[in-house]
Amino acid sequence: MARRDTTSDKSKRVFMRPTDLLIVGLILLVALVLFFVVGNLNKSEVKEAHIFHENELIDVLPLTWEEERDIVYEQQPKITLHLYQDGSIAFVESSCPDKVCINSGILSEAGDWTACLPNRMLVQIVGLSGDESQEVDLVG
Repeated sequence: MARRDTTSDKSKRVFMRPTDLLIVGLILLVALVLFFVVGNLNKSEVKEAHIFHENELIDVLPLTWEEERDIVYEQQPKITLHLYQDGSIAFVESSCPDKVCINSGILSEAGDWTACLPNRMLVQIVGLSGDESQEVDLVG
């Protein structure tokens, strides 16, 4: 009588079975759906730029389609912000040594923010729902 070799069958393992692929695919699908849902939550038609200096709100700029202009505040005259026609804002000039604030680019979506830490300036885009403004929570 011939004896069957069962050890060679057990040592052959499949890396991923079809059910494993199905589970991984479902996890990726859920992650993708959540990415798009959360990404669209911050979309708001009415936006404002809140400008802070030393944790004090010094200005609120509505981000509407207007003409472009540069903005300089007396609290930090060495910093220039640029308000673009499309309703976005960016640091364009700063006296800080590393220029991270300038290199952070243009802010246009609710939730976007950038800061010039040496000069203690912060710009945050806040989305508004109706006439309600969102609170900004800063830790100083």
